[in-house]
Amino acid sequence: MAMGQETSTPSIDSLLTEQRLKNIVYPAHLFRARLNEEFLRANRTRKPFLYIKIFANQYDFLGWDRPSKTVENTWRISVLTLFSHLRFIDVLGFLTNENGIGIILLNSDLTTLENIRKEILHKLNDAGLIQALRHKPSRPIFKAYLYTGLQEKENLELTDKIDNFNSTNGSFFALDRLNLDQIWKHPHKIRFRHIIKRTVDLTCTSFAILVSSPILLFCALAVKISDPSGPVIFKQTRVGKNGKLFTMYKFRSMYTNAEERKKELLAQNETGGKTFKMKNDPRIYPFGRVLRKFSLDELPQFFNIIKGDMSIVGPRPPIPSEVAEYEPWHRMRLSVTPGLTCIWQVSGRSNIPFEGQMRLDNDYIRGDAKIGEDLKLILKTFKVVFKGDGAY
Repeated sequence: MAMGQETSTPSIDSLLTEQRLKNIVYPAHLFRARLNEEFLRANRTRKPFLYIKIFANQYDFLGWDRPSKTVENTWRISVLTLFSHLRFIDVLGFLTNENGIGIILLNSDLTTLENIRKEILHKLNDAGLIQALRHKPSRPIFKAYLYTGLQEKENLELTDKIDNFNSTNGSFFALDRLNLDQIWKHPHKIRFRHIIKRTVDLTCTSFAILVSSPILLFCALAVKISDPSGPVIFKQTRVGKNGKLFTMYKFRSMYTNAEERKKELLAQNETGGKTFKMKNDPRIYPFGRVLRKFSLDELPQFFNIIKGDMSIVGPRPPIPSEVAEYEPWHRMRLSVTPGLTCIWQVSGRSNIPFEGQMRLDNDYIRGDAKIGEDLKLILKTFKVVFKGDGAY
C-alpha cells in the first residue's frame, strides 16, 4: 500500500463487509485476465461493456501519496454506489498498483454510466463535497472506459458523446475509449524495453539520415524533374498509436490528381480488403515506380521516427478511411507505435492480402518484441528492398 493509504482511505475489506457482496473480488492479475477475456468476448458478441477504475489516492509529481478527507469520502461514496449497481455477471477486482478497485459492467453502455454518474453526483452533493471536488483532485478519482466491440466507423460515432460527457463533469470524473494497451501487458508496455527501443530508433535513424543524405537529395531532385507540377514531399494524415492522427512524409510517387482518380479505380483493388493497391496503378508517374519498387519513397519517414510518431519496426500506419472500416480485432494493431517496416513487409509486402497483413501485425504485437527480433526484421527489410519483390 502507498504511504498514508491506511489512514486516509477506507479499507476495501470494510466496504465489502458493509455491502455484503456476492461477487468474487479478483486479485489484480486475475482481474486483468478477466478484462482481457471480456475484451475478446465483446469483439465476438458486439455487446459493449464499461470498465471503471476508482482510485483511492492522489499523488503529486514526485509520487508521494497525499491524504485527503475529500478524496476519502468521494472514494467511499463512489465505491458504494457502484456496488449497488453490481449484478452477478459483473466483475470486480483490485487494480495492479493497489491504489483502488476496478469494475467491469457487462452489456453496459453510456446510458448505464450516465445513470451511475447522476446518482454519485447526487450523493456527493448531499454530502457537501461537490464544491471541494471542483478544486481538490489533481487527477480523476473515477475513470471509466467504454468498449463496444463494434466496427470502427460505428465506434467513432461515440467520440462526440464522450467529449460531451467529459465536458459536463467535474475534475474527478473522466471517460475514454478502451484501448488494447490498457488491457494487455505486452512487452511494449515494459518501460525499459520502451526506452531501449526509442534509443535505438533515435540513434539508428539519425545515422541513417546522415548516411543517406546524398540519396535523399537525389530523390528530391529526381521527383521535381520527373513531375515538376507537384511538391517533392507528399504529406498524408495517418493513424498512429491508439488512433492518434499524425502527418506522414513520403517522396511523392504519384501525379498530383491521384486522390481524385482513386474513386474510379477502386473496383481494381488487388488487396481484397480496406487498403488500396494495384500493380499497374496509372496514377504513378515513371520515376515514381522506381521509388516504390525500392521503397525510396519511404525515406522521409526517418523524420517521423525522430519526431516520435513512428518507430523503425512496427505495423505500417493506415489512413483514417481504412481504419473506419476496421473490425474490432483489426484495431489491435493500433495499440503500438507504427513503424517503417513490419513482418508482412518482409514476408511478401503488397502480395499479402489485407486479412493476412492484419494477422501478421497482431502476431508481432503478441510476441516478445525483443530488440534482437526487431534487428532481424530490419536486416530482412534490406534484402527485400534490394530485390524489390511485392512492391507496387
